[in-house]
Amino acid sequence: MTQSPQTIQVSRAGIARDATVTWQQSADYRSWTVSIESAAFGRAEAQADDAFEALCIIREELEPFGWRIGVAGAQADVWPSGMARDQGGGLRAYRIATERAGELVDTFEPVDPETVTTVALQRAEADRVYGAS
Repeated sequence: MTQSPQTIQVSRAGIARDATVTWQQSADYRSWTVSIESAAFGRAEAQADDAFEALCIIREELEPFGWRIGVAGAQADVWPSGMARDQGGGLRAYRIATERAGELVDTFEPVDPETVTTVALQRAEADRVYGAS
């Protein structure tokens, strides 16, 4: 499994920049904090019930400015199951295969930021395949 912190790429208008993503579960095991830091935009941080949701919050904050985050959890065909969120903290998600869940991937595995999409489009794909996110 991918370990925190992780060096990734972020991009805007096709220009990639280095960034660091970190994730950590709270001491009481009730929430996760994710932060992404880059010289290009500073630091974005969010807290949620699971790491995948915290990542989505950050992405929704940065997307209006054109930023795309180069992690597997931001690809259109990746979405976690409820069990992956509840028991695994959203650190792993399924690659959506035709009409079913496919292989598990690490949410924060580095990928080319040009291969990712918006949270809205990703959620729509999960809704299409699973019926609801």
